[in-house]
Amino acid sequence: MIDEELHTIEPYYGTYTVDDRNYDPNKPRIKDILWNNYDWLVEMEKQGKVRTCVLENIQRTLLCNTIYLGYDAFECPVCGEENYFYRKCHSRFCTSCGVKLQKQLAAKAEAMCVDIAHRHFVFTIPESYRNVFRTNREALNFLFIAARNTVCKVVNENIYRKQKRKSARTGIIHNKKDNLYLYRNFSNQNIFGMIATLHTFGRDLKWNPHIHALVPELIFNPSTQKYKEFHHFNYQSLRKTWQYELNRLLLQYFGNKFRPYSNNSYISEDNGYYVYAKQSQNDSSDNSSNVSGCVNYMMRYAARPAMAESRITSYDHSSRMVEWYYDDHATEERLTVKESDLDLLKKMIIHIPDKHFRLVRYYGFYHSKKVHILDLIHQQLGQKHQIIKDKNERKKILAKKLSMLRFRTLCMDSFNRDMLKCSCGSIMYYIGSYNPLDGVHNDRKYRDDCFNEMRALRLHRAAPS
Repeated sequence: MIDEELHTIEPYYGTYTVDDRNYDPNKPRIKDILWNNYDWLVEMEKQGKVRTCVLENIQRTLLCNTIYLGYDAFECPVCGEENYFYRKCHSRFCTSCGVKLQKQLAAKAEAMCVDIAHRHFVFTIPESYRNVFRTNREALNFLFIAARNTVCKVVNENIYRKQKRKSARTGIIHNKKDNLYLYRNFSNQNIFGMIATLHTFGRDLKWNPHIHALVPELIFNPSTQKYKEFHHFNYQSLRKTWQYELNRLLLQYFGNKFRPYSNNSYISEDNGYYVYAKQSQNDSSDNSSNVSGCVNYMMRYAARPAMAESRITSYDHSSRMVEWYYDDHATEERLTVKESDLDLLKKMIIHIPDKHFRLVRYYGFYHSKKVHILDLIHQQLGQKHQIIKDKNERKKILAKKLSMLRFRTLCMDSFNRDMLKCSCGSIMYYIGSYNPLDGVHNDRKYRDDCFNEMRALRLHRAAPS
């Protein structure tokens, strides 16, 4: 059942007579592209050329906001008018559901962030490595681990140098007990905080996995039980450590068959892999007290599809040609692409993550296991900035942010209308729900049956009178 409460104190004066959404029924939609290529997707999935999670996400997207997923019914107590709110799919490929998920992820991250400037890092990989991660998607986990290890080494330079002296003969600078994670078992390490997201695409939709990380400019010393500010991130150390850690992890995972890649990378990228970590007080995405802007940017691509529907300018159903645009990152020039709908679909579906793959991860004192350290840092910062942000206060902040994303309140913010307000001015009340998935064990068979029925309806509408 949807939440019918209104989580805002602001009065609402809107009516149903004015629609501020500027709805255009002829606007190109991604769902139309999916419908026109659905048979191709099913055939490719049968042949094993398309991952099962791709077809599952596309099916859920097409069923989103339809009766096949159920609905909640409301009725006006005055005039008896009824309204049905169809349920959402919560797919990672759905543009509608992705907006809400992005706001929820951003609210969670923003509520826990410490009250200090954060640095925005972007960890990139060589172009020759991209296909390795595309054909072996489990290896994408090592991008997160390598980024975490890179920041850990930079803030623990003293431990690194000590380990390097101990291992001068072997050249191995990591402790075997640490497994994949650098210095995990060192009790005297400086503890950092990090929120990381994986983006697998660029503006042109090409496969280009890279890590965005938000790191506060402070570290926590477990010996003194106090924090200290940490502003200096050595660019050369970041680049070369990121290169070494990524190659080390991939060699450990793939074995000697990956050695030609790593050897060539050390020759062609002798300065290390590119890491964006500039400090700029004028740009909120790099170093800023406005953490909200950077968090929203990071979460936007961790919850939504690879391309926004608004970037599609035209779609010719007869020729099956799509026209869309993107802004070139280097020149900031707007480029227009015209291609078939199938080619565009192929570019988009490769970015659908595998089932249960987490695109947002927390490290250091932002991890749930280190919440006691985060509480201590917030307490010490609160004493300095005279702002109380303990555990209970953070829970209140998060609860308030999430409540603004509940159904009725979010609809008012998004569409400037109260969805439960009847045309007569009364507020509708809940009368019942319909859940067709209750007791359904074979969800795939149910979705297939739904599509057979939907296809018949579409063909009937398209038939000449």
